[in-house]
Amino acid sequence: MKLNRTVILPLLFVSATSFASEKSTLSFAIDNDGIFGVDQDYTNGLFLGYTTGPITPYAMFSPLSLSFWGAASLDKFEFVLAHKMYTPSDIEATEPMVNDRPYAGFLHSEFNYISLHPQQAQRFNLTLGTTGESSLADQAQDVVHGITGSDEPRGWAYQVDDKFVANVGYLSHFNLIRQRSIANTDWEISNVSEINAGNFRSDISTGLMFRWGTDLGGNMGAANIDNENPFRAGMIGGSQGGWFIFTGIEARYRFNDITIEGERSGVNDYAIRNNQDPAIYDVTLEHNQATAVAGFAWYNQSFGATLTATAKTPDYKQAPESVYGTGGLSLYAFF
Repeated sequence: MKLNRTVILPLLFVSATSFASEKSTLSFAIDNDGIFGVDQDYTNGLFLGYTTGPITPYAMFSPLSLSFWGAASLDKFEFVLAHKMYTPSDIEATEPMVNDRPYAGFLHSEFNYISLHPQQAQRFNLTLGTTGESSLADQAQDVVHGITGSDEPRGWAYQVDDKFVANVGYLSHFNLIRQRSIANTDWEISNVSEINAGNFRSDISTGLMFRWGTDLGGNMGAANIDNENPFRAGMIGGSQGGWFIFTGIEARYRFNDITIEGERSGVNDYAIRNNQDPAIYDVTLEHNQATAVAGFAWYNQSFGATLTATAKTPDYKQAPESVYGTGGLSLYAFF
């Protein structure tokens, strides 16, 4: 019997309930460009996250759930505490650098609403945080470099100033095709699209991701096309275990970025003392950007790990390099 699409889609929605997991997730992730032997651009990120088990959507959150629109979804709350650092190419320079990225730190928390289905995953995001000295990036990099014996960073006096940051965002993974492969595995091609708005960053992006592995319907949305925290273990849904490799590429248009365009009073004071125009130390945001990611994820009912590598085009027009990269490790446990 041949079924048309209007019949198949409701059946897929109903089947989602059988995938529901009853466990919460605790995750730790780190990004660093040290695997490429550099300290520049986006140089380090730390992320500690907690994702609840399944929740019943409250009335005020119900429009954020796929179930509100007819799908039998698995919904969760996610809370993340994170810290990111951005540096110019020469961290030992004691003066501001012309045509190079500003020092910037970003200490923030995320409050996310996650809704999962084997054919689609989405996340609504609220980010609150601070840049500048309040981000503690100066002290954090001093400690880490002291432990590892790396070069001493000397330019944090010229970092992006203190600023309260608020951002909202929406991320969607939509399965375009998934087919059976060899040895009880599947392969999949999905669309990943995202929109963000706020004084941290505002942008819109879309791309394609390829995955191959097991239980792809149960871990839809966990891997992202992002050079900052590219794997979200809390978006593993009702899967009891699995593995997959993934790779993806996306195009982005970015409207604003405080880590590039933020005020730097230290730079202004330095320029005035030396009879210079402070504008010579400004860099220009590159609006058109692209990011690529590749990785491998494995997990069972209790814990898992993911390794990733990312590459991206420059965030600003004066960038000395054409490509920047990071490596990432994510560890997570289910309980």
